[in-house]
Amino acid sequence: MEKLKEQICKIFDISQEEASIFLAEFKKKEVKKNEIFIAEGEICHVVGLIEQGLMVCVYNKDGEEIIDEFGFENGFITNYYSFLTQTPSLKEIRALEDSMIHIISRQSLEVLGSQHPFIERMSRIMNEKLFLRAHERIKSLLLESAQERYEKLIAQRQDLARRIPQYMIASYLHVKPETISRIRKKMSNTTLLT
Repeated sequence: MEKLKEQICKIFDISQEEASIFLAEFKKKEVKKNEIFIAEGEICHVVGLIEQGLMVCVYNKDGEEIIDEFGFENGFITNYYSFLTQTPSLKEIRALEDSMIHIISRQSLEVLGSQHPFIERMSRIMNEKLFLRAHERIKSLLLESAQERYEKLIAQRQDLARRIPQYMIASYLHVKPETISRIRKKMSNTTLLT
């Protein structure tokens, strides 16, 4: 939990005491590999903070999974659209690995926000970060090649290729798995030449 506290302090520029107040309301939960955290069709009433493990957000279209996002250690995980609008989730969030998550309910978060003004600031910062991340993802899909998107993803998370199956990375990047194979081969040939 100390690592999470440090991360919260860093992301939101808050004190250790404020981070402790915020994290005290979270409840620890183990989520086993392939277990669903938020089901498609369910209204999302919780926000998770991943201490350990890996999560995936998936849309299902005509029996095909379309990867929207991955959730890693020290990061938040939720269906924020469903959480804000209180409408049924159009995607599923499940564990790709055995995971340890700290969860806070919408109600607890609202009570906390009414008691501590710094929570409102945290909420604003989170909204800004989510907007910027969504903007970068859309821009990347529109303007960058498959190889540029793959290289950027791997640069951000070096452990991805080891932890996530190739077909999921391909889905996330909106390319075919064979495209990822070609990119990896091209990259390894370039590495061998240098």
